[in-house]
Amino acid sequence: MEKIVDNHINIAGLKKTIYQDGNPLKILDGVDLTIQKSEVISVLGPSGCGKSTLLNIIAGLDEPDEGDININGLDFGSRLGSVGYMQQKDLLLPWRSVKDNVILGLEIRGVSKRQSYEMVEPHFQSFGLSGFESNYPHTLSGGMKQRASFLRTVITEPDILLLDEPFSALDALNRSRLQMWLLDLLEGIHRTVLLVTHDVDEAIMLSDRIYVMTSRPGRINSVEEVPYPRPRNREIVNDSSFVELKSKILSFLWDQD
Repeated sequence: MEKIVDNHINIAGLKKTIYQDGNPLKILDGVDLTIQKSEVISVLGPSGCGKSTLLNIIAGLDEPDEGDININGLDFGSRLGSVGYMQQKDLLLPWRSVKDNVILGLEIRGVSKRQSYEMVEPHFQSFGLSGFESNYPHTLSGGMKQRASFLRTVITEPDILLLDEPFSALDALNRSRLQMWLLDLLEGIHRTVLLVTHDVDEAIMLSDRIYVMTSRPGRINSVEEVPYPRPRNREIVNDSSFVELKSKILSFLWDQD
């Protein structure tokens, strides 16, 4: 596997098989992946290729059958709870207000409710939630739920953020708006991010590099560098190099149909 200086995540030869009705189903087959500190990396691939399984293994929720995972030297047991993991659904608790949902991770870590409130209060404005702190999830738009979920993920200040299709449930307009919101936010918090997405435009817009996976069993088919410096704006989608990179990535995905 390619050696990169100052890797934050280093994965080599990752394999995973599950069993359905007693029959083996190979999900991942020799995945190699590296992420440097403060990089934003996207993983694209067909449905069922093992993208979410990969995130679960990195997060410590699952264990590979074979392969090595190094996240700043943490072993499997100590990875659990050491990264921020935002899954596809917002997973907000309907009986808790926005503020009480956001502090959940802090409470689990033993921070008092009063101190947790003090820690999150300054962030509601930048996350577009000011004035909605006492609202319950059913009163929020889809975008606001996603922002609340994201604030809950980052407020514990993890060095690594795992994002599993965080905007997939949104309509095209809100998805585009939240992509730009996330792009601006990441400029300020400088986290290492691994983003799973089906949206090629989203991957190019947000990422420094893109890993394209094969269909199941998942392997890395291609690693594409994104040529745009940061900060970025929406205008890059009109750039000819954006269109060329998108076509190249789509060709890898279409060839698997």
